[in-house]
Amino acid sequence: MFMFTASVPVVISFNTFVLELAWIRGASMYPFLNAEKDRTTREDIVVNFKYNAQYALQRGMIVTFWIVGLPGDVIQARSPYPVRTVIIPPGHLWVEGDGGERDSLDSNNYGPIATGLIIGKVTHLLWPLHRAGRVRWWEYADKIRKQA
Repeated sequence: MFMFTASVPVVISFNTFVLELAWIRGASMYPFLNAEKDRTTREDIVVNFKYNAQYALQRGMIVTFWIVGLPGDVIQARSPYPVRTVIIPPGHLWVEGDGGERDSLDSNNYGPIATGLIIGKVTHLLWPLHRAGRVRWWEYADKIRKQA
């Protein structure tokens, strides 16, 4: 019983500060995540690496959304964002899902997000098993929209 009691704080701390398993539902990142696109029952399970989550962020990384713009980048926003051209301010990112206008609530709805809101980077896909493995975000450069 002592081992169990002693391990609970370790497990909670690990989950809070190092990594967690995250269940991804819905179509906001389809087709990269939730590739079968069953909005009601499908979910992918990913590893969300939380330690130093805001350090060394790069365009193309997945923070449940794709990082499309970094500070200083000029982005062509999509509807419904009220301004067409956006310069990403210091300490902010532009993030987008794959799901398109009606499936993804992202920076096109809310604008640039504060880097401080990033709580983890998706590093591995665990479920479904046939797609399990490391998320090789750098191989998807063609998915990332070009700057203005």
